[in-house]
Amino acid sequence: MDPIEYKILHERAMQNNNGTSALNVFLHIVPSFFTSFHTIQLMSVTAVTQIPVRFLLEFCLIVLPFVLMVTVLSELVSNITLALLVISGLSALQQVRNKMHLMPFVQIPGRKPQFMTASRALINLMTAVCILAVDFRIFPRHLAKTETFGFGLMDVGVGLYVFSNGIVYRVDDGRKLNWLRVRNVLLGSVPLLVLGAARFFVTQEIDYQQHVSEYGVHWNFFITLAIVKIFGTLIMDVIRDPEIAKFIAITVLCGHEMMLHLGVSRYVLSEKTGRSNFLDANREGLASIPGYVALYLASTYVGSVMRPSVEIQPAKKFLRQATKLSVIAGVCWKMIYVCEDMFGVSRRLANMGYVFWILSIGTTMCALFMFCEVFIYFVRFEEPKSPDQIMKGDDFCICYIPLIFESINGNGLVFFLSANLLTGLINMVFQTLLMEAPAALIIISYYIFILCVVTVFMQVNKIKLKIW
Repeated sequence: MDPIEYKILHERAMQNNNGTSALNVFLHIVPSFFTSFHTIQLMSVTAVTQIPVRFLLEFCLIVLPFVLMVTVLSELVSNITLALLVISGLSALQQVRNKMHLMPFVQIPGRKPQFMTASRALINLMTAVCILAVDFRIFPRHLAKTETFGFGLMDVGVGLYVFSNGIVYRVDDGRKLNWLRVRNVLLGSVPLLVLGAARFFVTQEIDYQQHVSEYGVHWNFFITLAIVKIFGTLIMDVIRDPEIAKFIAITVLCGHEMMLHLGVSRYVLSEKTGRSNFLDANREGLASIPGYVALYLASTYVGSVMRPSVEIQPAKKFLRQATKLSVIAGVCWKMIYVCEDMFGVSRRLANMGYVFWILSIGTTMCALFMFCEVFIYFVRFEEPKSPDQIMKGDDFCICYIPLIFESINGNGLVFFLSANLLTGLINMVFQTLLMEAPAALIIISYYIFILCVVTVFMQVNKIKLKIW
């Protein structure tokens, strides 16, 4: 097809999507937790130490199933999720039923929580797969980004990135908000701003297809993350208390929703409004900032709930934290449907419904990985002969995180930036929307394989590319 005609076809394919249901989107995400759970179990049983073998097993058991889940197996996600849930539940019950008496002795290390690593890496991995897969016909259109209101798998990417950044924020009592701190925060966000500017200029230079209504003409994913990082971090440096952050987030979110109803939403979503100046051209990106800042602040509270407060804590206390997080997740799921009836759910506006939707997915996945961590320490625990023999220190920590997850988390920005560059390159070489399913699957699988190989190579060789 002629390149100009193909560009028009590609842009039209990304428009006017009304999405699917919140549950259907989650059913495409949660199977990755179950595949990760069984992969961790398999690795502990087989005790694979060879890096290439371990990598291939993880890739085949975690990464490839997700690729299939968002492409050829999309229509079967309900059955697959139910089957994985039953198998996982039976497997867990079988292993813990004879060890219940050990519960008082089991302890969980709190230093560098591994369930946070797993959650954040999985978000990065799923986003990397989807940003390329969406360009193929094999990717269901109802999972693509919605035009105005609705639920799409591609809609959760930026929200979950903000969530994953918020949950790792730590309050530092010795840190004071002064001009030096403001300068450091601004400098820390410069790389994201540079990436955002570079993306705009490159896409303009090569005439790359883009959906303007996602963020605007000049605005994009990287700029949103940078602005949210600046405002969210400085606000947290002022209030310092995640409990207060919870109420600030609710206040900002309510104010944001009120402004949307007073006319901002009509202005942003109106097709009659031109893009003759910077404000009009980037109204989606600018108008959504308060919603994303509220999401970041709420995420810092979520992080404080699930992060262990001591280096080693009893399993019962850890379970209480996981249960509290599950309750928060349940409240957020309920709020999705309340907001959907009252305001709708819109990624373009980052409104109240969208924020609760992202929080519901993020908190649910984190809670699942917390329960997974308790299970791992429970089944691998050996009864001590005396209380003094309860293991503590570095040897107590069980490193169960899949190598691919650990590698992605170690170089998250590099992984995502490489995914964007490869996605652009593939779209320049191939007319992806015209490709049949077999060819599409091969390209997507090879693309994510290369990304994982490079990231694992960097991890194994202790290469960390931190720009700030």
